[in-house]
Amino acid sequence: MIEMKHIAKAFDGKAVLTDFSLTLTDGITCLMAPSGRGKTTLLRILLGLETPDAGEITGKPDRVAVLFQEDRLMESLTVGMNLRLALGRAYDAVKAEACLAALGMPGSLRLTVSTLSGGMKRRAALARALLYPAPLLVLDEPFQGLDEDTRRLAIAAVRQSAQGRAALVVTHDAQDVALLGGKLVTLQEG
Repeated sequence: MIEMKHIAKAFDGKAVLTDFSLTLTDGITCLMAPSGRGKTTLLRILLGLETPDAGEITGKPDRVAVLFQEDRLMESLTVGMNLRLALGRAYDAVKAEACLAALGMPGSLRLTVSTLSGGMKRRAALARALLYPAPLLVLDEPFQGLDEDTRRLAIAAVRQSAQGRAALVVTHDAQDVALLGGKLVTLQEG
């Protein structure tokens, strides 16, 4: 169980998060809010990339699988090389191929990232996070840039990957929340 307790954060005197608390357990928790309400700041605090002004986080595991808003792939490497680089010893080509196939990208391990469409890059980055063996999965707008069919494949893959671990998914789409079947948390202004 991961607990974020009374988290507060301000930038230049403007409060972004005020007394926010959340408990993450196994399964999917979806975080929704309009742009600028602190979703990404909250994720950065959870990941230790930002320090809260107040509050604490307990129970955070040492390893976290993350998908940022940006794909953060090495453009000159193949999809498989990107996965191997991120996963290290945990890399398994058979599991990687199965995950990519589930995301609608069978046979793409040898494709160079620079040759992929935006949606394919997003799914390759998502595969990297889903395959990373960590008890916490954090996904920041994982379905952005995906068409309806690939979005549904990605949602199914996230649901499968979230079994047995906690997953925090940021999305702007209520339909995604319904399809993910997770608990919904909304950030309110102030």
